[in-house]
Amino acid sequence: MAKYSINLLQPELIAKQPTLTLARVVSLWVFVFIAMLLWLTWSHYQLNDSKKQVAKSTLAKEALVTQQMTLESQVASNKADTALVEQLATVKLLFKNKQLLHQQLTDTSSTHAAGFSAAMTELSQYHHRDISLKQVTISGDYIRFSGVANTPESVPLWLAAFEQSTFLSGHVFSHFTLQENDQKLTEFVISSRQQTGKEQ
Repeated sequence: MAKYSINLLQPELIAKQPTLTLARVVSLWVFVFIAMLLWLTWSHYQLNDSKKQVAKSTLAKEALVTQQMTLESQVASNKADTALVEQLATVKLLFKNKQLLHQQLTDTSSTHAAGFSAAMTELSQYHHRDISLKQVTISGDYIRFSGVANTPESVPLWLAAFEQSTFLSGHVFSHFTLQENDQKLTEFVISSRQQTGKEQ
């Protein structure tokens, strides 16, 4: 006799396992707790590091402010002494005057002009009534006079007066020429060079 079996357990009658089991929920909460703990630890570390950086910056700022105040105080107290300022101005003025004097003394054109002016002044001062100059040449150490004299002896007398001259006293008249012209007057030419140590 054949036996027949009937399966009365249908698939839809089998109980399905729930997605969120107690074990899974506990595991999830443990994972979230660990993650939050790690995040809090990291945040605390970052906060402490930031606090240290802020403290260092504050100390550096206070040091800079203190240094600035010190420097400002030193600058305010470092005022120039009035006497030293006046002394510096005097030294600058003296130096400028010496520069101008040096420039004038080394300027050949002005020196020659001054020497010629001095010579003309002394020639006028030691003028002799019997002497009439036609030409005067002054070139460095060289001096040359040419003119007319009423008498021959008036020329040496005129030259003798130059011993008291400031400009002409240091020169020796080494060339001397006299001759009588048609008007019975003495024409003369006198040239000189500066006296040296060997020439007395």
